[in-house]
Amino acid sequence: MKVARILTIASLLVPTILLAQAQGRIKGLITDTDNKPIVGAKITITCPEITNFRREVSTDEKGEFATIVADGTKQYLFRIEATGYQGQEAMVKPRIGGQTLEISYALKSIAQLQEEAAKEAMEQPGIKDQREAFDLLNLGNKAEARVRFEAAVAAMPELYISWLELGKMDLEAGDAKAAIDKADKCLGISFNFTACLALGLNAARQLGDKAAIERFESAYKLANPTDPSIAYNEAVEFLNKGDDAKAKPLLEQALQIDPKYADALFQLGMVHFRLGETVKAKETLQKFLEVAPQHKEAPTATEMLKYL
Repeated sequence: MKVARILTIASLLVPTILLAQAQGRIKGLITDTDNKPIVGAKITITCPEITNFRREVSTDEKGEFATIVADGTKQYLFRIEATGYQGQEAMVKPRIGGQTLEISYALKSIAQLQEEAAKEAMEQPGIKDQREAFDLLNLGNKAEARVRFEAAVAAMPELYISWLELGKMDLEAGDAKAAIDKADKCLGISFNFTACLALGLNAARQLGDKAAIERFESAYKLANPTDPSIAYNEAVEFLNKGDDAKAKPLLEQALQIDPKYADALFQLGMVHFRLGETVKAKETLQKFLEVAPQHKEAPTATEMLKYL
């Protein structure tokens, strides 16, 4: 009986020894991509083979953590998370027999990821062509810039800024019809984009297309109700017809929005002069010269003041 009892105790000790030998020790370091430690990073450990196993540890002030798993013969999923950083996951197989597995992970910050994404986007066909086109424009090479803008919209038709620049080039070349087409393409992507509305309106005026003028002008007014050029341009139409009476309130309206609108000041001063309103003509032209002494009409205003 005494021998049997000793054997029974020995047999009970064997599994304990084996289990201790199967323990896995893991030590880790979590840093950013500049090797600076990340304090308070959370590491969640699970095991696909042990469904009820879950452990959470956090990094200390040195960005380090340590843990022990009872069964080091299995693989464990480590999920590393930290505020402001992109998380990582990794399968880890601990070492057994009293050895410690040392692991380290470098996390990218969200700001770093955003910067990388922006750089990558800038190299996409279309975006890259548009960037190169503006570089060429800054160098004064409009012909090559146009080629790059055309390549940009061919690759990415939604690049409305490229449509705008192509339309401006068309208008400069005297092709108002093509400019209207580009303005419409731009507005089809960016509804009520002011620059494209202005492009279409200027092209329509150059073409003398009344329907197009009305279409672009109405849209421009809705999108830019406080733009003084709207009232001023309406006034110009009456000025060209010699109708000072109808032009006058429109010029005054433009100046209510922007009292330093030089073109409106000059034209209103001339209207006052033609209507025999000498005092107002003098005041308005003097203000015009104060606001815009280098304006192309400044010599005319200076000469007119001699007679007022």
